[in-house]
Amino acid sequence: MSLATNIAGGLLALAPAGLRTRLKEEAELHYWRRVLRKSGGTFYNGHFRSRFTDLFDLPMDHFAGKRMLDLGCGPLGSLEWADMAADRVGVDPLADRYVTLNGGTQAMRYVRSGCETLPFGHAAFDVVSMFNALDHVEDVEASVAEMQRVLAPGGDLLLIVEIDHPATVTEPHRLREDLLRTFDRCLVRDSRVFAIRDDHDVYRSLRDARPRRRAGDPAILCARLQRQA
Repeated sequence: MSLATNIAGGLLALAPAGLRTRLKEEAELHYWRRVLRKSGGTFYNGHFRSRFTDLFDLPMDHFAGKRMLDLGCGPLGSLEWADMAADRVGVDPLADRYVTLNGGTQAMRYVRSGCETLPFGHAAFDVVSMFNALDHVEDVEASVAEMQRVLAPGGDLLLIVEIDHPATVTEPHRLREDLLRTFDRCLVRDSRVFAIRDDHDVYRSLRDARPRRRAGDPAILCARLQRQA
């Protein structure tokens, strides 16, 4: 991460909340527009299946008939692969604008919302996922509480998040490995920490699966949790 990026992230933390949100959203949209241009006008989402299955050692039929919720979903169609699920919902503060970007051709349902106050009832989903997004939210504590509230007892919470990185414009929170302790209604089934690549590519880092050299180094936390009764 560049010095300029780190400085911008530090300054963002001092800005009024409304301004922080607008800057974050515009930065996110700029990123996805750039991805869309580079991909020739069509988003690719074929890589998501392995993130839900292989990465967490879950077979495809584990998701059959499940109600699935992906938080901070982005515009790619993160749940398009899961046509065996009973419901596929993606939540993002920019959901409406993402549907415009992806042309509205995807089968999953997009809902515009922040993670801090989700528009769903208690235990509404059997699988809740949040990949590379928890450090983007406005309020981490509130988001963790909501993720657990909407997850049914026995359901899976799948988490991928960067830890121990400096704050940036779009990732204003510096989270640590003990983050999992805040999921007080869930049991940790599996958790792993991987080193992050120099190019800051989260998913290639997961593919490389290199161990972190030292505690406190920037890294990626990958965890599967299960909601308790």
